[in-house]
Amino acid sequence: MLANKNTWILNLTGLIVSIVTIVALSLQLYLVADFSLLYGFLFTLSYNGQNNLRLLGSSLFVALILALPGLWISNHVKPQFFYFLVHCFHYTYHHSGNRWNMSYTLFFEAAWNGILVLLVAVLFSLASAVLIFCASFLFSSQGSPYVFNLIYTSTGRLFQLFLTWLLLFIGISVAQNNIKTLHQLRFILITTMYYLLPILVLTSAVVLILLWHIDLNPNVIITVFFELTILGILFLNAYYQDGSDELKRMVWLNWLLRGYKVFLLIMILIANYYAFRYMSIEPSQLIYLTISLFVGWLYAYSAFFSDEKAQKIIENGNKCLVIVFIVAFYLVIASPFNFTVNKDKAPLSLWHGVDSISKGDAQEH
Repeated sequence: MLANKNTWILNLTGLIVSIVTIVALSLQLYLVADFSLLYGFLFTLSYNGQNNLRLLGSSLFVALILALPGLWISNHVKPQFFYFLVHCFHYTYHHSGNRWNMSYTLFFEAAWNGILVLLVAVLFSLASAVLIFCASFLFSSQGSPYVFNLIYTSTGRLFQLFLTWLLLFIGISVAQNNIKTLHQLRFILITTMYYLLPILVLTSAVVLILLWHIDLNPNVIITVFFELTILGILFLNAYYQDGSDELKRMVWLNWLLRGYKVFLLIMILIANYYAFRYMSIEPSQLIYLTISLFVGWLYAYSAFFSDEKAQKIIENGNKCLVIVFIVAFYLVIASPFNFTVNKDKAPLSLWHGVDSISKGDAQEH
């Protein structure tokens, strides 16, 4: 557990970053605001109370590199996943003692811990926001609407953003203070996935069968297969990194996973087929689809080897693909050129796919 001193360092960092961000936004210095937030997340998510000056320097350097394209281009690409992968590399570099030899175990830890810490931070922010709203509403009902107007009206937009970022960073501090407890959730998750794997395989098979009987909206097909693929990749990585020896000795589970790896490739191929044939694709989406193809072939290839060999294949392949993804995505962000594949067709959008599913409008009209 982090000491109180380290907790205060995280809280102070969040406060300074929030202030700098809001001041930059008020002056319309959007590049400075981006740099400030990137630095804040890189520093707080990788913080472990060791080599603080080196962490400060590396966080500033990486944040600067990420924010630099904003000097010459305002790109509409939404690179949240790209930023998260960069954080994982930064976390691995810091926690390995500032060495460049990348440990996949640390990279995996960075991804899982990052997800859990951000989840706790968001829940903390939401709970705090509810309490603040209740308090401000009570004051407003008693004839003192100042706090309510300051936060919940258009005139208090900047203060609302300041409060949002500050609460989020405090939430990160709370999560980092209990990181060992959160770490144990990984093992709960792998046990949960063990029970859910047959359901995941069955769901994937049912969706595949439905394709032959129902004309589904291409966006829906791509969305469903994308979500199933993400869940499958998460389970496979959790199995190889955190799975117990007893779990790995289960013959039926081993063969089910081998079959599912091949099935994963089939889902990815179908999703790519529908994307390239029926949808218009932006450069960032093109990178996702291309990398997913390599991921599918990698996992299917590993299915024909023993557990130990398969784990090495997946680890080395994932590291290479992540590096390729980061470089390619950064070039897309930094490039002043923009193009669209199949420009005359409907745009590919997972949000539209999710919306169609939620409204029960998944079939093609």
